[in-house]
Amino acid sequence: MVSIKYSLSKDDYVNYYTYMWWDAPGRKKKRLIYYIKQLSPLLLFLVAFYYTGLFNRSGNFILLIFGLVVATTLLTFIGARNNTMKQAEKITEDPDNASIFLEVTCTVNDSGITLKNEQAESRWQWKAIIRKLESKNYYFLFINGIQAIIIPKRVFTGTEEKMEFERMLTQYLSFEAEVG
Repeated sequence: MVSIKYSLSKDDYVNYYTYMWWDAPGRKKKRLIYYIKQLSPLLLFLVAFYYTGLFNRSGNFILLIFGLVVATTLLTFIGARNNTMKQAEKITEDPDNASIFLEVTCTVNDSGITLKNEQAESRWQWKAIIRKLESKNYYFLFINGIQAIIIPKRVFTGTEEKMEFERMLTQYLSFEAEVG
């Protein structure tokens, strides 16, 4: 049995949300489609510039237009992840979501995972966890398509406790949950 006490910070939630909706390996196709959509207007502008004779104008004008189009495209590439993070920050600022950040006692044993805070107690049998994702700093144990038990790796007091937790995940999670 492993019992850990922790509370999620707003940064923890922002990291979860950003990972879930943007950074996760399963979102690679979504990111690729987004980038292709962002490149489409750039290609249309280049074709329009070519056929309207814009490239026959002075070099400074062409460089200015090209620079503006490239800068706009780069900003949209950079902005996508930032917009996801801003959305997560809005969620953390909503007073209705304050319960996300309460201190919780997480107990992991042979029968499953129990989370208990001052307002509620939730128990999940191992078969309720449909997917496990792991990032550099977190374990995400999904109980449905968008809701996960977030366990920061920093909460483990030692290597033995973390290894016991990982052993239980390996032993009790289904193969489908492990591979996603």
